[in-house]
Amino acid sequence: MTEGSQSRILVVDDVRESALITRALLARGNFDRIDIASGGLEALRMCGITPDGEADSTAEHPYQLVVLDIMMPDIDGLEVCARMRLAKGTRDLPILMLTATNDTETLNQAFMAGADDFLTKPIDEMRLLARIRNLLRMRREQERRALREEDLRVQNAALRQGQLTLSLIDPTTNLLKDRVLELVISDCRARGRPAALSLVRIVDYGAYVAAHGQDKGEALLAQVADMLQAIPAPLAVYLTAYGPGSFMLIHPGAPSASELEDWNARAAEAVELAAINHGNSIQAEHVTLWTRTVWAEPSGLAAAADTIIDRTKQELLERQ
Repeated sequence: MTEGSQSRILVVDDVRESALITRALLARGNFDRIDIASGGLEALRMCGITPDGEADSTAEHPYQLVVLDIMMPDIDGLEVCARMRLAKGTRDLPILMLTATNDTETLNQAFMAGADDFLTKPIDEMRLLARIRNLLRMRREQERRALREEDLRVQNAALRQGQLTLSLIDPTTNLLKDRVLELVISDCRARGRPAALSLVRIVDYGAYVAAHGQDKGEALLAQVADMLQAIPAPLAVYLTAYGPGSFMLIHPGAPSASELEDWNARAAEAVELAAINHGNSIQAEHVTLWTRTVWAEPSGLAAAADTIIDRTKQELLERQ
C-alpha cells in the first residue's frame, strides 16, 4: 500500500479544466482518491462545515489534505481556509493554496488565513507532489506527537495518583494499550465514523509460555511487535497490544476491511518467514499468526470488537 493510495484529497477550484489538471498531476504521483469541489461553499459542505461556518462544528470529514484555489466566485479560498481553521473538524487539516500571483500581500493573506503552504499557477508537477507529501508527513508526525504528549500526561497523572497502570504504552511490546482502542472506538461512535478492526493472535501463545517460561514469552511478544510495526499500514491505523499473545488494529474511517486484510496477510507472511521455533504447538513447528478482520458502522464497533475475539477463539479451538 502506497502513501498516495491511503490519502484522500479534496481539490477546490471553480475552473473545471484546472481542477482536472490538478487531479491528473496527483494521479501521476499515485494519489488516486481525489474529490473535486467546484466552489468554496461546496468545499465547506464536503468537509462537514455548515454554511454559516459554525466554529464549533464537529462534523467529520473524509480528507487528509485540501488543495485550495484562492480565486473563486462564491467565496474565495482565503475565506474557505479561515472557516476551516475555525471549525473543530478541520482545524488541523493540511491546506495547500494555489494562487495565480506570488505577490507578497496575497501570500501573507494566505498564511494569515491558516494555509500550510502555497503554489503559484501554472502548477509544476514535481513541486505539487513534493509539497503534498511533505504536508502529509508533517500531519502524521503531529498526530504521533500528540499521542505521545497524551501518554506523558496520563503517566504524570498516574504517578501523582500512584497508578502506573494508567499508561497508554504497553511496556513489553512498546505498543499502545487496548485502552487506546477503546478511546478510538468511542471517538468513532461520537463522530459517526465507521472503522475496520483486525485481531492478530500468536497461535498457541499460552503453550509457548508453558514450554519456555514467561520471560521468553514476553521476548517473543516484543519480537513479533517489532515485526508488525515494520509493516507499512494505512494512515491513521492504531496498532495496540491486546492481551497475552494478541494485537488489535483499528482503522478509523475505513470504507471497508480490505486494507487491513492485506496488512494481515503481510504480517502472517513476515512471521512465517522469520521461522521462530515454537517447540510446543500442535499447529506448526514455527510460530504462526491467526488473523481476523471485520468492518462495522459506528454504532456496531464495540460489538464488532467483541465478536471478532469470540470468533477467533472459536476457530482456534476448532483447529485443535
